[in-house]
Amino acid sequence: MDNERFTRIDYNNKKSVYKSVDNFEELSTRLSELFDKRIWRISDVALFLQCSVRTIYNKTSKGEIPHIKKGNTLYFRPEAIESWVMEGNL
Repeated sequence: MDNERFTRIDYNNKKSVYKSVDNFEELSTRLSELFDKRIWRISDVALFLQCSVRTIYNKTSKGEIPHIKKGNTLYFRPEAIESWVMEGNL
């Protein structure tokens, strides 16, 4: 696995440009840090699901993924996203 490259979302770029993660340990650390947060933003969900931010926007607009919308901002509860994944709703 040392030669494999993983991707992650750059949190500072709202256009969700992907950057490389050099090793599995770094990816694992970043994913474990997500569950320290009580509320996720769209980039956190995209990182957890290993998909693009656009995919998450599409799923929220279709009502396919559990989310909370306050004004123009989307929020996600990590437990709800994990349950949604475990139910096989990808």
